[in-house]
Amino acid sequence: MLDRALPLEKDQAFVTLREVTELEDLPPHQLAPKVHWGRASGYFALEMFDEAERELRALPKEEPWDKNARMLLLAIRQEQENWGFAQEIARGLRREFPDEADWWVSDAYATRRCDSIESAREILLKGLTVHEDSSIIRYNLACYACVLDNLPECMEFLKEAVVEDEKYKRMALEDDDLKGVREDLIELGWGKVVV
Repeated sequence: MLDRALPLEKDQAFVTLREVTELEDLPPHQLAPKVHWGRASGYFALEMFDEAERELRALPKEEPWDKNARMLLLAIRQEQENWGFAQEIARGLRREFPDEADWWVSDAYATRRCDSIESAREILLKGLTVHEDSSIIRYNLACYACVLDNLPECMEFLKEAVVEDEKYKRMALEDDDLKGVREDLIELGWGKVVV
């Protein structure tokens, strides 16, 4: 898709679309990576996504800049609700850094939106075998279970998530995915969260 060859009129050479983008759509000056990163982050905060991506393209293709660029690009794709590209980026990060639970959640989040909740659930169940103590994975599995109308599984995952981190009590009471168990959570006293 991005790598198809295109002729350039100048010398009729063939280059990939990615090369054209990288050659023609860079910031006007090559600066220190830290400067481009700061600019990309600032543009992202201002929701100026094209400008943020331009700054990201100026970062070196080496660590930590390459991973940072993919992280911010994933955030951009999520904000744009471009779930197919978000899934591709998140899946790449998950495969490259399987020891980081966030990438499992990001992959599942995008997969839920561009494929199915069942596929997203499978990703998180595999992630739970790698991250046995992950409260964020358990919380998301609870959300999926509730949406899939498996309320006992939902409550089990929620209770396990809360053992690791009490913040999930407050989140659960506000999460639209968990409407089906909200009354049960209030009966458990989760509405009396101390701030």
